Amino acid sequence: MEQLKKSMIRQARRKYKNIYPCGTKRHLLECFTTYGNELSFWFNTADQSTRLIVCKMP
Repeated sequence: MEQLKKSMIRQARRKYKNIYPCGTKRHLLECFTTYGNELSFWFNTADQSTRLIVCKMP
């Protein structure tokens, strides 16, 4: 699971360059939610937009 999270963070950085934790979170690894068999990664971008990446868990 940790590898999947790190992979999603890398994917977000490739696409959006600078990314930041959402809300009161201090670290990107805190910005994940599990729903069913999906892992969601919530983060903010430099333009102050909140973005979401979703992956199916193995």
